Amino acid sequence: MVMKNDRRVVEGCFCSKGSMPFSMKIDTCVSECGCVGPDNIPRKYGESFEFNCETCMCLEGGNGITCQKQQCHHARNEECTREGFYKVTQVSATNKCCEETVCRCDPSRCSNTFPKCGPGFELKGGINEGHCCPTYVCEPKPVCVRGNAEYLPGSHVYSENCENCLCAQNGNNFTIACNPVVCNIHCPAGFKVKKNSPSDCCGTCQQTNCVVKYDGSYRLMNNGDVLPSMNDNCTMYKCSFINDQFVTTVTQMSCPPLNEEDCEPGSIQLLPNGCCKTCIQKKDSCRVQAFDDYLSYQGCRSVSRIKMSRCEGACGKVSRYSAVEHTMSHTCSCCHEVQTTRSKVKLQCPDGTLIDHEYIDVLECKCAGTKCPDRNV
Repeated sequence: MVMKNDRRVVEGCFCSKGSMPFSMKIDTCVSECGCVGPDNIPRKYGESFEFNCETCMCLEGGNGITCQKQQCHHARNEECTREGFYKVTQVSATNKCCEETVCRCDPSRCSNTFPKCGPGFELKGGINEGHCCPTYVCEPKPVCVRGNAEYLPGSHVYSENCENCLCAQNGNNFTIACNPVVCNIHCPAGFKVKKNSPSDCCGTCQQTNCVVKYDGSYRLMNNGDVLPSMNDNCTMYKCSFINDQFVTTVTQMSCPPLNEEDCEPGSIQLLPNGCCKTCIQKKDSCRVQAFDDYLSYQGCRSVSRIKMSRCEGACGKVSRYSAVEHTMSHTCSCCHEVQTTRSKVKLQCPDGTLIDHEYIDVLECKCAGTKCPDRNV
């Protein structure tokens, strides 16, 4: 009875009412005896627990503990099909007992191939969500395109079709608007519009004929044409093509001097050119005749008319019977120079240069014998 009511404090380890020490080695109080797991923790019969990535259970009846390796049914197993990714095996972030396969990005594995952008497009790149390598595409530029050239809005666009073209913007649309080139070219007489090149839309006025004011209007002449003056048969217009230019030259026809006193009466008449006169000369009218005319030599001509002299007039001709030769005998004479002198004059050439030229001038004329057609003198 004394011991039952004894409340003295005793040193030691005791379990609370309704529990007991598990064993001498394990300082743990349990309500009933069960199993000791590999982690040295007491377990109740039928209790399930996890240890070292295994699922264990304390079997009833003291049959010990059984463990099975955990199944990783929901572990990640990614397929790395996109460029730049490679596989990495690591511990699962949600279950340290499981391994998972994930994709990691390595930019050095990117090929970095660029598309070739044509006119009107520019290269742009970026990394899309879920990708490792940048993606490059050709995106439209805010320009107009013709051929291989780009034009900003408002700028003129080159065209070979005789058009005035402009790059126009309508919202996000860029178009080329063209209008035909208006040519307002009026060429004078003797000129026609000619194009200098295939891309020349309007061309320019280029001379195609010589132009002469003739009878109150303009007359067109082709290269080589000769046209007499309306009021003067001794004036001639000639069209020539010199150094790629049409040039009209005016020629004054010079007529040999005619002393009408030396002409047989009623024999004076115009030559077919309608400018110069001719007649039948009286017998033995040979004399020196002075005249003014331009002097030409190898395409060069005197600047003004030169006063010169020549022999002109008729000489006697005789046809008579010769008893010695028993045939007709002919005696002919001609108006010849018997005294001359040499003179010098300046001649101007087409290129503008001046040259010295020497010519023969007549001082005295006489009738002198000459051969007749039958070689008699």
